[in-house]
Amino acid sequence: MTSPVTHVIIGGVTLDLDDIEYQVAVQHGRNDIKSQPEASTAQIILRGSQGLDIALTDSVDIAAWGTTRFTGEVTDIGITHLQADPPVAITTITCIGNLSNLGSRITGASGYVKQTIYERVEEILTDSGETFLNGATTALELYATADAAQTCLDGLQSLAEWSGGTYFDTPQGVIVFESYGQRGLTTFAGVWSSLIYPWADYEQTWDSFPTSIAAVSIPANGVIFTPTWAQNQASIINDITVTHGDPPHSDQDEDAASIALYGRRAFTLATGLDKHSDATTRASEILLAQAYPLWNLGQISVYIDLLDEPTRNQVLGLVSGSSVLINGLPSPAPYTQFLGIVEGWSETYTPGQHILTLSISDPRYSYQTVTWAGVDAALTWGAVNPEIEWYNVVRSDDLVAA
Repeated sequence: MTSPVTHVIIGGVTLDLDDIEYQVAVQHGRNDIKSQPEASTAQIILRGSQGLDIALTDSVDIAAWGTTRFTGEVTDIGITHLQADPPVAITTITCIGNLSNLGSRITGASGYVKQTIYERVEEILTDSGETFLNGATTALELYATADAAQTCLDGLQSLAEWSGGTYFDTPQGVIVFESYGQRGLTTFAGVWSSLIYPWADYEQTWDSFPTSIAAVSIPANGVIFTPTWAQNQASIINDITVTHGDPPHSDQDEDAASIALYGRRAFTLATGLDKHSDATTRASEILLAQAYPLWNLGQISVYIDLLDEPTRNQVLGLVSGSSVLINGLPSPAPYTQFLGIVEGWSETYTPGQHILTLSISDPRYSYQTVTWAGVDAALTWGAVNPEIEWYNVVRSDDLVAA
């Protein structure tokens, strides 16, 4: 059977996939929006003697359908045997993406000046020595600190919590930081700022790049339908306190209607934000995203082999922050069509089969709701659904009465 894997290159040596038995699995991003971001990982299982020539820290490049799926290095090698005579070795190779390097790179040893989230992210990622894209907000400002030595990974984690955002490494090995509200914009191939490699590396014409950001629509015939819809009270925050400034001050906000429905569910976020106005903005964003329970679709698996080539190419371009539209969800369910944001994915390759499992979150968790600019200019108040609640308006169509 034809293999979907284009190549596996370890330590500069391309494995002969036609001559060995293998299994490849790749993990990108995180499982859900409340999980801590982690570096991409890959596991390669080989049957035969190939694994004996592989060394720790060897570079790893995995591609499928002609598209890079993982970039990183070898961290663990294990060899077992199915039998001794003749010997049949099974080598398991564990690999980790470039985001992991930030755990050993130091930043902030000279402290930080008063600066925006964007400027702080830029400084941290420059100190990391990795190739990166910075999609952080410029709207929030941090106070100055002295003696702030920390790892680059700890620095990004703090900024993501303080400002609302996430970070990940792409299949090509680029480190990305994105603030919520801007997800999917940083890696969008239709803008120059995301094209950080030499032009010759892209192997396509400019008119083949997308001109608008739209959700990738996944047809029902390619989806393995085992959705697990869930709501829970643990994710509700309707009373939020945000600390800011040095010395610290506190700003509190709440959603009275949510408190009446679900009881008071309070949370305090300690930040390095400087201004009162920034703290109140952060508080209102958290209430918008979490004052009411949202349906979580969980994970959706896709048979990549069953997709037509244009759809397959779009799906293989998904990274953390991309938007997807899952069609034809089985009833009964909260929705028969779900617009979500990719938090991560896992995929497995065997000869003749490629299954990709998407972890998807509700856009409101990432502050991705429709703005006035996105509403159809022809829509009149008389056509608006009178029962719609503002926190349920994700798309322009949500405003329209059924």
